[in-house]
Amino acid sequence: MGATLALAEPTYAAPAISFETETAQADEAVWWVVFVGLAYAVALAWATYCRITGGYPEISFGWKGFKVACKSAP
Repeated sequence: MGATLALAEPTYAAPAISFETETAQADEAVWWVVFVGLAYAVALAWATYCRITGGYPEISFGWKGFKVACKSAP
């Protein structure tokens, strides 16, 4: 009985259910949000460092990204 079970062919069949959804666009949007959030966190950290050293930061956001300038106090 044990030999018969060992020689039997596996009866696995691939699942018949398939989903036709497009996830590539949603994945790119998530990574874009993560990248922009990380860049903003870095800009805020630099602005905090600028303020600690006695300056005042100016943060602007445009098509080319974040711009953080550290101006000296008058």
